Amino acid sequence: MKLLQQLGLAGALLLSAGCSLQEDPYGFVSQGNFYKTEADANAALIYAYAILPEIEYYARGFITVTELPTEDITLKPDAGASNFEFDRLAVRADNTDLTTTWRYAYIGVNRANAVIANVPGISNMAEANRNELVGEAYFLRALHYFNIVRLFGSAPLRTAPVTSLSQTDAAKASIQDIYNLITSDLKQSIALTDLTRRDGRANRVAAWGLLAKVDATLASAKLTGTPGYDFVTDATGLYAEAKTMANSALGASGYGLSANLKDIYDVTKKNGPEHIFDVAVDRTGLSEGNYSKLPLMFIPYIDGATFTLSDGTPVKSGYNHFLTEGALYNSFDPADKRKIELIPNTVTVGTATRTLGITDYSRPFTRKYLDPQQVGEQTSANTPVLRYSDVLLLYAEACGPTTDGYTAINRIRSRANIAPLTPGLSATAFRDAVIQERSWELCFEANRLFDLRRTHKMEEVLVRQYGKTITGDPYYFPIPTREVDLNALL
Repeated sequence: MKLLQQLGLAGALLLSAGCSLQEDPYGFVSQGNFYKTEADANAALIYAYAILPEIEYYARGFITVTELPTEDITLKPDAGASNFEFDRLAVRADNTDLTTTWRYAYIGVNRANAVIANVPGISNMAEANRNELVGEAYFLRALHYFNIVRLFGSAPLRTAPVTSLSQTDAAKASIQDIYNLITSDLKQSIALTDLTRRDGRANRVAAWGLLAKVDATLASAKLTGTPGYDFVTDATGLYAEAKTMANSALGASGYGLSANLKDIYDVTKKNGPEHIFDVAVDRTGLSEGNYSKLPLMFIPYIDGATFTLSDGTPVKSGYNHFLTEGALYNSFDPADKRKIELIPNTVTVGTATRTLGITDYSRPFTRKYLDPQQVGEQTSANTPVLRYSDVLLLYAEACGPTTDGYTAINRIRSRANIAPLTPGLSATAFRDAVIQERSWELCFEANRLFDLRRTHKMEEVLVRQYGKTITGDPYYFPIPTREVDLNALL
């Protein structure tokens, strides 16, 4: 049974478990008459996954807070003020989008904590099944904390379920302590999970890949002097571990580069070789969070009509909310298939072909979030979290300007139909080239902000290269005012 088909059952089981605490700030369910059977364990894990596709998290909010501050996207003129704060890099502590991002990440932490704390005590299930569920929960907790620390820096570190309001106050932990937990959790996940691919769920390959990204984040932040990472002592060792973890993920059976770029984002090919971990949605779901409206945020509004792309793909007019920026669009090599095939600039409305200009109201837009079979506003477009090409570029970065490093990045460039990377680069120049390659390969996928932050390039790229203005701390968003007001220890 697919993950999304299990959500309703999981919710019913949890609600029937007795007292249902407020999820304010981060509640779960009564433990007195739950966590008794394997069905309870499965329901708890599905509940932990269910936070990811919520509108306030990966189905919209997370894209808002990670993509708008970069050169990837801007906004339509009548977008909300809270969105524009991200676009203008002037985010205030009372920003509503910031507040919900913080809140939903911690809800995810709490749900994962509940699985980690309670499922090991369920004895009447096979050990392998119990290990798998707990290992996936460790992966989810690591992912949430990785998001939190990269967005906010120092933050509360909760490793046990919050089940009453008396537990809500918690002091900030250091960035070092948060990363220590993330690393430990991912190593636990690697030890407990298997290699089986399950729709919308993490496995050992995902844990390998995410740990590679964590290690590369720490190593690059140390080498480039990113604020907050002085505690890192061995960037070389971290890059070595990142190489090992990435290599393990890349070598796993069933994974690889998709030959056709469009196939990666084809909603009928969600188990394609490029997919390591996606946030799964289904257009047949009952509410947003089961299905996704994220594609409509990117799709232009063209006369309210259904238009077609050059390959015949039908697209219904969208919200025209997220607009591709010229800074990104014009940075591609003209021959790059990632621009030609994945950011269409011509559409046909009826019998008329229309060209979308990069400064127009309706602009070239990403087809990474498209579902040609959408029902009304409901789509099955997953949000990618970890792709094979992402991990391959992390491997290249970790290798540096070696034969292996060049081979890895040139596999990406060859698929995109652009020339191999200039040979003989220094280690710094090579890794800068990898970061730029990640910009083209992973645009619109919530990576660019974190890549700029971890390589200390926020000012260099956004201000000096693209003329943006940054108000406040470029590297960490403020902890939301609401959380400071509720938590006496912040």
